Amino acid sequence: MNLNTVTLSSASSGLVNLGSYYKKPIVIFNSASLCSYTSQLKDFQTLYETGKIIPMAMPTNEFGQQEPGNQIEIVQHYNTKFGVKFVVLDKTTLDHEFFTKFGNPDWNFNKYLFDVGHNFVQKFDAGFKPMDLINHV
Repeated sequence: MNLNTVTLSSASSGLVNLGSYYKKPIVIFNSASLCSYTSQLKDFQTLYETGKIIPMAMPTNEFGQQEPGNQIEIVQHYNTKFGVKFVVLDKTTLDHEFFTKFGNPDWNFNKYLFDVGHNFVQKFDAGFKPMDLINHV
C-alpha cells in the first residue's frame, strides 16, 4: 500500500503534498500532548533536522483523552515544549482513512514507516524509539 493514495491535511500547511518529500522516507505517528511518550517528539525533531526521515504527527484524543487541545493549542505546545518544526497534521479520530488503510494504533505514538517511494514498510508500537527507525529504511 502506498501513502500517496491518502489525503492528509494540516491547519498550518493545508493539504500536505507528499510528493514534495520525494525520495525521503516518512514516518507518521499518532501523537498526544499528555502521553508519557510525548518526549519522543524531541527525537522526531532530530530525525527531521537530519533529513534522514520526515516525521509527521497526527494528533488523536482517543487513548486516555490525552490530546484535549484544539489544533492551534497542539501545534503551539509541540513547538514551545519540544521545538517541533515538522508538519503536525490535523487532529483526527481512529476512523480516519489513514488508520483504515494502515492499521489502527493500539495506543498513542504508534509509528507508521514509509520508504523513499512512500510504500508502507511497517507499523511500530509506542515504545519503539524513533531513532531506531533509521535501521528500517
